Amino acid sequence: MPFSVQSRSVTTVVLGVLVMALQGCEDGGPAGTGGAGASAGAGAGNAGGGQGDGAGGAGGDSSGFPLPVVAGTPETDALANDPARCGMPAYQWLRGDALGQVVEALPRDMYTAGLLQALVDAAGVPVPPMQYDVASYLVTYQTQDRGALVDATTLVAWPVGAPDGTDIPTLLFLHGTSGFTDGCGPSTDGEAAALAAALASTGYVVVAPDYIGLKGTEPATGFPHPYLVGEATAIASLDAVRTLRGLAQEGIGGTPPSPRVAVFGGSQGGHAALWVDRLAPYYARELTILGVAATVPPSDAVTQGTLALQTVRSSTGNMVAFFGSSSAWYGLADRLDEVFVPPLDTQVPAALATSCDPSDSIPEPTSLSQVFQPALLEAAQATALGELEPWGCLLRENGLTTTSTSRISPDPASYGVLFVTGEADNLVDTPTERTAFTELCDGGLPANYLECLGASHTDTSLWALPTILEFLGARVAGEAFAPSCAVGAAVVCAGTPPG
Repeated sequence: MPFSVQSRSVTTVVLGVLVMALQGCEDGGPAGTGGAGASAGAGAGNAGGGQGDGAGGAGGDSSGFPLPVVAGTPETDALANDPARCGMPAYQWLRGDALGQVVEALPRDMYTAGLLQALVDAAGVPVPPMQYDVASYLVTYQTQDRGALVDATTLVAWPVGAPDGTDIPTLLFLHGTSGFTDGCGPSTDGEAAALAAALASTGYVVVAPDYIGLKGTEPATGFPHPYLVGEATAIASLDAVRTLRGLAQEGIGGTPPSPRVAVFGGSQGGHAALWVDRLAPYYARELTILGVAATVPPSDAVTQGTLALQTVRSSTGNMVAFFGSSSAWYGLADRLDEVFVPPLDTQVPAALATSCDPSDSIPEPTSLSQVFQPALLEAAQATALGELEPWGCLLRENGLTTTSTSRISPDPASYGVLFVTGEADNLVDTPTERTAFTELCDGGLPANYLECLGASHTDTSLWALPTILEFLGARVAGEAFAPSCAVGAAVVCAGTPPG
């Protein structure tokens, strides 16, 4: 069994060839716009409060972007005041204007629409025509983690030259597995920047966060990325959107920022996108989430984890990473000898904390029993892994089908979720996700299911991309959404290569 974590994201699949071309064009690639970066101060204190209307109803400032609204109703306050789960130390979510505050904004790249169009055409990437030049920025901002302020980073790609009065919505783009420690996020990666620019050129302000613990600037975060922990990733992602207020105040960006947000994520990012759907009504009530496209998401964490511990498969390494990183987030780092056979109980977290590819540092095992303790393997064989405490709690609370956090979104008629799987996915088990989709949809998630015929884990997001962008465009336009809980047979997705 190769002891590795599957981490090839949709970015690599879509734009690898584009980046190679970019590096050979225009004097070696897109020119940085220079400058020492901008710093934005905090606004006047705000304790949060009533429901925003997505267009400044929560109060705003010179940017026109609403101030943060965290909780503020009995139902949302109940979670915000006591979000700790699985026996972790108690904490409360912070409220106030510091959330999303820009610490530093470094100009990164400038792309012309013509260059992006030529590269997209050459690569055969199925996206709408490029409309705008794009400027991108590496932004350090404040978010929170377990009730304390912490810095994180995000890439922001902003269309340039749109006519005055143009309403350009925000696209929250959530990446797949890229690593587990600072410097492993996509904000400093040329492929991610090019993909974000291409999406921005079609008519979005694109916000592509690194997630907590994958920071792209100094100083270090101080702890590893809590991999597949829904709360940590969703909160950092929503606060990344809130950076648009501070950026606009500093005169950065070509159009006024919009709190109308479409969401697109694949793999780990698909899991994150579904968690944004779940937590935004609690944590970012001033934002209007228009719709969510989630591709190949491991939404049923208990069943996916059970499969990974029943037999050696591609996802086994990802489950090693989940327990190895989430244990510290939940205050269980000193109990990893209950999960891993020594010396892996110390080797795994050390490798996650020092490398974007921990397989470089950990010997390759030949069986599950060389990695996991018998109690976990026996529980998995008995399909009782979700009941083995405290480790089953970590899986339950980060699975969309099993979490104790209820979905409370008051969905307008235009809101919907596109749930996309790949028929030939050998990482996220597709039969499990078909069942999970049905459970989520029957439970009230307004959604449609799409399965791409013959698509692997890394193929799926690309092959479904035309449908995803059409779906999100309809949500932006306010078109009525027709949810269906039917799980149809796999189909040839619109971006499937010919032949």
